Amino acid sequence: MMVTPKKPEEGKMIYESGEACFVLGLSWNTLRKLVRAGEIRAKRVGRRYLFPKDAIDMFINGEEYEARDFMKGLK
Repeated sequence: MMVTPKKPEEGKMIYESGEACFVLGLSWNTLRKLVRAGEIRAKRVGRRYLFPKDAIDMFINGEEYEARDFMKGLK
């Protein structure tokens, strides 16, 4: 899957893959690895991944343990 980073619109609460890559400054391959490891919360919808803004904020603020615990609760 090819993902092009793009700046999200102001006030957006759900980011698509390209927007999450832009905000975090990561490539799609790196971001996908973080999602699979449970470091960043995301929801897969078909072939797309959606990232809640608060999940991105938690990762940026070093609250990845909370995100990982949240993901474990979903399994």
